Amino acid sequence: ITFLQLGETSMTNRRDFLRLGALGAAGAALSGAAPAAAQAVKHQFKLKYAPHTSLFSNIPDEIDRLNEYAAHGFTAFENNGMLSWPQARVEALKKRMDELKMEMGVFVANPSGWRTAGMVDPAQRPAFLAEVKKSVPYHKIVGNSICTVITGPEIPGQYRGHQRVNVIESLKRAADVVSVVPSLTLVVEPLNPWVDHAGYFLNRSEEAYEIMKAVGSPQVKILFDIYHQQITEGNLINNIRACYDEIGSFQLGDAPGRHEPYTGEINYRNVFKAIHQLGFKGIVGMEFSPSVKADPEGSFKVVAAMAEADKFEV
Repeated sequence: ITFLQLGETSMTNRRDFLRLGALGAAGAALSGAAPAAAQAVKHQFKLKYAPHTSLFSNIPDEIDRLNEYAAHGFTAFENNGMLSWPQARVEALKKRMDELKMEMGVFVANPSGWRTAGMVDPAQRPAFLAEVKKSVPYHKIVGNSICTVITGPEIPGQYRGHQRVNVIESLKRAADVVSVVPSLTLVVEPLNPWVDHAGYFLNRSEEAYEIMKAVGSPQVKILFDIYHQQITEGNLINNIRACYDEIGSFQLGDAPGRHEPYTGEINYRNVFKAIHQLGFKGIVGMEFSPSVKADPEGSFKVVAAMAEADKFEV
């Protein structure tokens, strides 16, 4: 695999970024573990970046963390594990979203897809469809527009084309399940097999694109995770442009390391500019762990990195 480095930030911008990170860390150290919304800088982001609910983990309740995201200028967030929440807690989440005028990106519709609810094996299809069906009432409460589905592992010793047909059939049936809620789109995520998900079936963007065309539903699209696709195939901007009409959502993380921008090789300012030029209005999920583990210091560094990467010219 050849990794494509799309460019480098100027030394001036790097120095400015490091200065911002140091200032954020210093402010966090002064404040201790208390919520930091009072000292937040509210950014006017050009894209709809969505922190995952692990950001600002120094705030005990995930719902309360939304206040922090909004204070920094984020208008969306993501919560992969929401399907495990009691519905009463989801209703409380929705109430806070409405108060803050925030929207939610993905939760994972088939979290058992790694084991018993994948799309590749027809024997697992009933469990897959049952989990997709379970996601519908959660979507109705929270009002999000996208929901992740994962293909699960490939089947050793079987032709890939046959497995691809099984995935297409599973997604066609899933589209029927969510047709009762036209506001919900299932986004299928390719994942890299080299670092994080050995044996996972769907890895490359062009195969995901082929599958979406075969499914032929406006409610089934690609979740293009920039971190995973940099590892698997590189050539990010060209591949995003080539697949754009079937992309329903993006996620990000720098590579290597899967941390915030400016910790690896991806020129996120250029990638975000390309996405913005395509007219994308959806969610760009921040699915990575901060490079600094302590909070709120690590989360301040994340916010500074996202603000820096968003400084592209329009």
